[in-house]
Amino acid sequence: MKKKTSETVIVEGRFYTIASPNGRVLEVANYNPESGAAIQLWDYAGAQWQQWTFVPVGADTYRICNRFTGKAIDLCLGGTADGTWLHQWDCNTGRGQQWKLEPTEDGYVRFRSVLAGKYLDLYQAFSGNGGRAQIWSDNEGTNQRWILKDVTDKNAIRPSAAQLEKRVKEQVEEAAQEAAKAAKKAARKAPAKKSAAKTTATRTCRAKKTAETSAAETAAKPRRPRKSTSKSDETT
Repeated sequence: MKKKTSETVIVEGRFYTIASPNGRVLEVANYNPESGAAIQLWDYAGAQWQQWTFVPVGADTYRICNRFTGKAIDLCLGGTADGTWLHQWDCNTGRGQQWKLEPTEDGYVRFRSVLAGKYLDLYQAFSGNGGRAQIWSDNEGTNQRWILKDVTDKNAIRPSAAQLEKRVKEQVEEAAQEAAKAAKKAARKAPAKKSAAKTTATRTCRAKKTAETSAAETAAKPRRPRKSTSKSDETT
């Protein structure tokens, strides 16, 4: 199955780079295989996590799946607003993973989200290493223009065992940091509850002591003898 863009013929099952006009390409950040990993721009290094295959889902409409992770470019949380981040996610049939390819007159191709109607774009038009991919309304800017290049027949780099081990370690550390932040946040709230409970207990204790003191003072006071109102007393 072939679909023509301005300069590239998209062939199902082959792999492509998606490059900005300056030559940097879209990749899965830090070759992270997990769902939710960011899509960013980086210098091309011939790596599998920088290569994509186009799975047709309709006329000139595709899911864009990463060669290394097998996951698709997806709208974060299904967002449709300008500035919604793009990340990778397990492939599904949702429109948040569907993209229309639109050739431009100046030889590029643009990707329009089927769900949002907005274009694959770079945050603040930053095209340096680490530039985050997002969606934005049509602005005809170069940050919404891309070049496709077939790299199927070239040797593609996979992460080494050491790199994968390092990445797993980083993920564990990131998870530990998030857990520590959550624990710290919970700890900041705990003293307030403890203090409130302590204040209530103190007040209860004081009230009890006050009541006991009052009762003791009352018991210690001498009692006046009652006047007798019997008839014998009146006679006397």
